[in-house]
Amino acid sequence: MRSLLKFTTLALIVTTMTISQSCQKDEVLTTNNENASRVSCESKSQGTNTFYGPTVPIGNGVMRAWIQVNANGNGDPLAVGIELSEKALENLPEEATGTVLEFPKNKGGNFYTHMLVDWNPHGHLPFYGAPHFDFHFYWIPNEERLAIGPENSPLFDVLPDQQYITDNYMKVPGGVPQMGAHWVDLLAPEFTGGEFTRTMILGSYDGEFIFIEPMITTAFLMTHPDEVIPMRQPAAFQASGWYPMQYSVKYSDRPGKYTVALEELVWHDGE
Repeated sequence: MRSLLKFTTLALIVTTMTISQSCQKDEVLTTNNENASRVSCESKSQGTNTFYGPTVPIGNGVMRAWIQVNANGNGDPLAVGIELSEKALENLPEEATGTVLEFPKNKGGNFYTHMLVDWNPHGHLPFYGAPHFDFHFYWIPNEERLAIGPENSPLFDVLPDQQYITDNYMKVPGGVPQMGAHWVDLLAPEFTGGEFTRTMILGSYDGEFIFIEPMITTAFLMTHPDEVIPMRQPAAFQASGWYPMQYSVKYSDRPGKYTVALEELVWHDGE
């Protein structure tokens, strides 16, 4: 959630370089064969299939988006997320960057279209000064996201109807071009006397919610967390689609990787 209360625009550096990974049984993230074409991989476990988008370099490692679906018939999505290899937290850029990650095509109902991953080495106002990642999960097309703005657009301040707003979420002033307006959780630790380690942000534009955004500090990731956090729900949903009941932040040592996921996806009809 870069530039949360600032009314200046930080340029997004959209990384377009992609590398491929071999679809090995253990799904290890690898930076081998950097000149190969992009590949989507599939991993199977009992009752589920997980499909991976192309890997993208970050730090000394890589990251990729994924969708987990029900393998027993209809292919409904169960979770969406991102994996970062362990070395991704090493040698991160000293300047803010933004990277687009593609979800596998035609998987999980195509509700989630892409991710925008922001790396904020210096943090931002008001309570998010620690180095952290912003993981934006969008359900509008990338082209539509790129058309958001300019910085002074009055469309940032058009609010969704009240029934679509989760209780105790508040929109901060203004918005960020090519991203949207941001809503903060007033019950999160950073607003109740605690410390920002991870938090859940919502995003809107022109009166429509368009993304969900876990924000997570690198310091918290490096503690090797294993957390599942329930998500409060609004009374109704604008767009028909698959919405999470919880999100998770986890580390695995075999192979070494970090995973951030929206889980327990439930279908809601839009109103």
